Amino acid sequence: MSGIDDLIPKSDDRWTTATRRAQGIADLGLGGALKTYYALYFPAGVIILVTAGTVGAMLAFEGDPANWPSFLLFGFFPAVLGAAIGGLIYNAKKIAPSAETGRIDVLLSLEDEERKDIRCQVLGKTTVDPEHLVVSQAAAVQLRKNLATQLIWMSAFPLLFIPQVIRGAGFLSWLMAAGMLVMVIGAIYVVRDFQRAGRFLDRTAEPGAKGPQK
Repeated sequence: MSGIDDLIPKSDDRWTTATRRAQGIADLGLGGALKTYYALYFPAGVIILVTAGTVGAMLAFEGDPANWPSFLLFGFFPAVLGAAIGGLIYNAKKIAPSAETGRIDVLLSLEDEERKDIRCQVLGKTTVDPEHLVVSQAAAVQLRKNLATQLIWMSAFPLLFIPQVIRGAGFLSWLMAAGMLVMVIGAIYVVRDFQRAGRFLDRTAEPGAKGPQK
């Protein structure tokens, strides 16, 4: 049994590895970058692309301007494509540079219960352990980065459902509306965890240090 025990990383070794991986990890403004996307780029892009797609369809099919709602479906096609491509670009150009996340999960060396405890601390479900604060702060930054990327990608999904809700008939329309509602609820939970991790970083920041932009 002693041979097997020697193969299992000791607690001190696991935390030492996690602490080493946590060095240099920092939130450089993920909240601000995410707010800019949803307050400016996403709504502006959707309005422009939906309008352009709708007008383009009317011109292509020589439709009556008074019947523009009938062509609204065509306007969402470029909007979905634009949100997907634009989100990919924005994530690479703005979200990714807004955090130093390291190249590996800081919690990788820890056991399942230790990872769970760190995540609970980050989300405000348990008290903060000052002994491993560096690790939990780094984990919070990595979590926020992953959630920010997830929120960028999620922006395109409702655009797939909205045309079906508008133009669908009966059960199909209600089904699409239910699907969109589920996605909105899911996004709310993602935003909640993103903000909780940000508040954790604010609470545990050194005096005088600038916290992350929520």
